[in-house]
Amino acid sequence: MPKLTPGNRLYLYQLLSRELGAGRQTLLPRAEEALRADGLAPEDVGCADMRALCEALPEFIKLTVFKKGYVYATVLPNEEYDRALAAGEKDAGDRAAAQGKPWKRRKGAKALRPVRPRHVERPAEPAAKAPADEPAGEGDRAATDATAEPSGPAAEGTAEHAGGPVDASVDGTAPAPEPEEAPAPAAEAPDKTGADLAPGAAAEPPAPTPAPAVAPITLTITYVPEPEEAPLGPEDPAPAGEAAAAEAPSPEPEPDVVPRVQADLPRDFHADVRCSSEQLSLLYQVLPVDVDPLSTLEEDFRAARATGALEGTRSNVSFSLRYLQADGVTPVRVTLRRSARAVAGKRWALVEVDAGEPAEVGLEGLAASPTGPWSGFAAAAAEGGERREDPLRTLTQTVVLGPWDEVLERLSSLAAPEDWGQGRWVLRAYLTMTLARDAAAGTLARGGGASRLRLDTGLLTAGGEPVAAELAAIPGDIPWQLEGFVADPGAERAGTPVPPALQALDPSLPAPDFSGAALVARSPRAATSAYDPFADEARLLVPDEGQALALALTPEGYVAVATLTLADAYACARVLSADQPAWLCAGRDEDAAPHA
Repeated sequence: MPKLTPGNRLYLYQLLSRELGAGRQTLLPRAEEALRADGLAPEDVGCADMRALCEALPEFIKLTVFKKGYVYATVLPNEEYDRALAAGEKDAGDRAAAQGKPWKRRKGAKALRPVRPRHVERPAEPAAKAPADEPAGEGDRAATDATAEPSGPAAEGTAEHAGGPVDASVDGTAPAPEPEEAPAPAAEAPDKTGADLAPGAAAEPPAPTPAPAVAPITLTITYVPEPEEAPLGPEDPAPAGEAAAAEAPSPEPEPDVVPRVQADLPRDFHADVRCSSEQLSLLYQVLPVDVDPLSTLEEDFRAARATGALEGTRSNVSFSLRYLQADGVTPVRVTLRRSARAVAGKRWALVEVDAGEPAEVGLEGLAASPTGPWSGFAAAAAEGGERREDPLRTLTQTVVLGPWDEVLERLSSLAAPEDWGQGRWVLRAYLTMTLARDAAAGTLARGGGASRLRLDTGLLTAGGEPVAAELAAIPGDIPWQLEGFVADPGAERAGTPVPPALQALDPSLPAPDFSGAALVARSPRAATSAYDPFADEARLLVPDEGQALALALTPEGYVAVATLTLADAYACARVLSADQPAWLCAGRDEDAAPHA
C-alpha cells in the first residue's frame, strides 16, 4: 500500500502552498482540485479521501470544521520545509553554475528534496474485463485468469508448474496485462499455459507452436514501485510523524523558540530587494516629498510580518503601506517576488506598486491612514517638540505578534470578562499602546541577554491575578516574539503616573470652554483620564458637543490639545482605567471601530 515519505510531504507542501497560498482558508474540495490538477489523488499516498490526507499532514495543514459540515483547509508555513525548498533551489543554481566543471561539484549529506508521489492506477477494471472477453473453454479461462491476476496469485500459479518459461510469463504479465510485443506469440502463450493446466483441452491446433513465445518472455522486467521511495526517508519504518520529528531538531539554532516569520523573507530592502527605477519612481510621485520610499517599504513590510498581514505564497507576497490612494479608502499595496537565482546578490524584487493614478495625487502627496484611536493626538504632537513614534509602528518593529485574531482570543480568554467592543477592537488598541509604552520606555532593552521576558499587561484574571505577556528573544531584525499570556504577579510594568488634576477637573485652574462644563461641575467623575502615547502623558477628557475634548495640564492651567471621537477617546481612556463615565462608554459600542 502506498505510504507518505518525507519527500512526498515536502512535495505536497510545495504544491499546496503554491496553489492555495499560505495562511488562507480554502474549502476542502478546492484543495482536492489543486491536487488532482497535478495528476495526483489521495489514494496515491494511501489515504481514503482528501480529508484523510490533510489529517495525515498536521505539520502544515490545519482543518477547520464549521457548522453545516463545511470543512476548510489552511496551509500553515513550515520553517523546516521552507529551508529544504530554499536549499534545493540553491543547489540547483550551484549545479547550473558548475555545469561542465565536475571538479567544482561538491558532495555532501543527502538533503530532503520534494518527491512527487507515484500515481497508482486501479487494476480493478482490467481484471473484470479479462474473463468476459473469451468465455470459450475452461483451459482458456484459466489461462486468462492467470495472466490478469496480480503478482500474489501469479506466484501461486508458478508453484503449480514445473516449467521455468511459464513462470517467467506469469511474472512478466503481472504489472501489465499485455507488453508491446507481436500479437501472435502473446496470444499463444496463454494457450500453452492452458494446455498444462487442463490436459483434456490440449488437442487444440494452436497449442503445438509455442516455441517462439519463449524468446519474448525474456524481456519482461518486473519492477517494484515502492522501494524507489524508501531510501528518501531517514528510517525504513513508515510513520511519517517520526520521520518529520527526526529531521526537525537538526537545523534549529534555538530549540525552545520557533520563529513564526518565514526565514527567507527580506529584512533589509537596500541589501535584499531589487527595486526597479520604474516602481521607485511611482512611489516618489505619490508619497509626500519628505518621505523616503525605501524606509517606508522596510518599516511597513516589517509591520506586516509582525502581525501576520502578508498575503500570497512563499515566493510572491503582497502587503499594504501606511498610505491611502487618492480615493482616501484603498491602501497602497506592494508586491514582492522571489526568483530562483540571485541577481546582484538579491533574490527578491519589487515587481508591483498599486497606488492608483499619479495624476490624481496633489502636491502634498498621499495621506497616511489612521493607525489607531491615538491618531487624534498625532497632530498636537507634531506641533510640539520632542515626540514618540506611532505606538503601532514602535510595537511591530520590536515584537512579532502574529495574527491579531489569535492574539486577542488568547488574551481575552485569560483576562477577566469585559466588553471590548465589536471584534475586540478596544482590546487591540489597549494591548498596542500598553506594549508600545513598555518598548519606548526601554523595558525590552533592559532585558539584556535574557531569552525570556514577561510584561504586565495591566489586566487581571477572573481570580484577580495580573496577566503578563510572555516574550521570547529570536534572531533577526525583530528581536522579540510574543509567545502567549500567563498569570504572573511578578511581571514588569511601565506605568504612567496620573496627577490628581488629570483625574478630575480642578475648578481652581483656568480651563477652556466646553459644552459639558455643567455636567462636570455637578459630577466631577464625569471627567476622566486618557493616555496620550505620543507624549507618554495622561490627558483629561471632558464631554464637548458629542465628542471628547482632551486637556493637558500646564503651569498656566488646562490647555486643549485634541478633540477625539467618543470611540477613540474610550480606547485611550481604557489604557489607564476600566471605570469610565456613561457618556464615554457610548463610544465603545459605536459601529465605528475605525481602526480595528
